[in-house]
Amino acid sequence: MLVNHERRLLNKAAEARDYRISIRKKIDDRWPADHSRLTALESLGHLERIGRSGTVDEALAVWQLTASGLTQLQALVPVGA
Repeated sequence: MLVNHERRLLNKAAEARDYRISIRKKIDDRWPADHSRLTALESLGHLERIGRSGTVDEALAVWQLTASGLTQLQALVPVGA
């Protein structure tokens, strides 16, 4: 089964109370694979990076769903789903 990461990540942001999605750096100082996917969605205008916080050992990146992202999500989700 293929995973549609775009739909999964946009949906996760849409389901959050504040329309935000965040990701934390791994213990070995690498970002998880979703970081590059979220950055790609940011470059398309579907997400807006609103912050990056934490210490060097515990970095957190935060994005917020945009109106464009919500429209894109609605296009990705089948009618009646």
